[in-house]
Amino acid sequence: MKVARVKATPLMASFADMFGGADKVPPQIRTPAAHFQAIPRVGQMTTLVEIESDEGVVGFGECFGLPHPMSATAIVNGVVAPVLTGMEIGDPAEMTDALYRYFVALGSTRGAAMEALSGVDIALWDLKARAAGVPLATLLGSTPGPVSTYASPVGFHSDPEQSIKAAIAYLKQGFRAIKIKIGRGAEIDALHVGAIRSAVGPAVGLYVDANCAYDVPSALAVAEALEPFDLGWLEEPIAPEDVEGLAEIRRNTSIPTAVGENEFTLPAYRRLLDAEAVDFLQPNITRAGGVSGMLAIGRMCAEAGVQLAPHGVGGSAAIAASLHACRAAAGFATYEANRLLNPLRDDLGIHPATMENGMLVAADLPGHGGEPDAVRVRAYHLEGV
Repeated sequence: MKVARVKATPLMASFADMFGGADKVPPQIRTPAAHFQAIPRVGQMTTLVEIESDEGVVGFGECFGLPHPMSATAIVNGVVAPVLTGMEIGDPAEMTDALYRYFVALGSTRGAAMEALSGVDIALWDLKARAAGVPLATLLGSTPGPVSTYASPVGFHSDPEQSIKAAIAYLKQGFRAIKIKIGRGAEIDALHVGAIRSAVGPAVGLYVDANCAYDVPSALAVAEALEPFDLGWLEEPIAPEDVEGLAEIRRNTSIPTAVGENEFTLPAYRRLLDAEAVDFLQPNITRAGGVSGMLAIGRMCAEAGVQLAPHGVGGSAAIAASLHACRAAAGFATYEANRLLNPLRDDLGIHPATMENGMLVAADLPGHGGEPDAVRVRAYHLEGV
């Protein structure tokens, strides 16, 4: 079985279209976290990857969409597709190895090139599982089924009562753990996190995510203010490339640290582990090497005594593939169910992730769970850019 066709399509679901105008988009949608304060979000974006075999089997993958999907789209269609077309379909990581080494030599170890390879890897794994007629989790040596999950985010609200309301809404949906966005200073962060903890009680798992809002001294001040609230982790308190700073924070707080959604390569994750800078690694399947990358990072976690808690932002192919990979990955702890408004996750046509006892479920279907609806893909196709 050989690769006959590789195609990437940029997709965008505009918030202005959803709400009837840019001025009508709620602030918690436009600026849900610290890193969107200066450049608000305008919509959900992703790059859909399709790979077809010479036997007519199609697999679907996805490249991380932010800040814009056209870069990864151009790399898949212009660079990756000519290399893979005609290649025998074997181990996806081996199939993309020459491209990976090529991008590394060009200095492209972060961003669109790695995201392009990740989307291609996901599509190849999906194709292989669909060709075999088995769920992806089965092909990976596990089984489909439920995946430990937490809901995110409780975004930036002006009033703690609004934060409490958002957290309670997740509990009513069946989730048992919640992630709260922080990054507004120790006083405001503690006010909102403390209010939520008081409202939900001690049995609910709470995590906090600063989205790189702080430097080391301010992150330590925030950690001290949050110590009383029994948090599962402090996520991305500072910029991810400051490995020494992350290690310093970890040494000086009892709150576990989490990082990894903004890393792309196995050496980058290895640096975090070697520096003892992290308790949880959080790769996103659409930028950290796809299914192959997540499994490799999981093995690294298990060897280092660190837990795997993958980032859950993405469209339907990303979520579906992540759930199957989580079922098979070593060191796995929990997966993020991002609930920000996203038609590319919920309405594109790939089998929607279902809930079971507060957990998302990897579908018992061939591949990672389905294929996108062609009409909906055309509706969200970002053209003319």
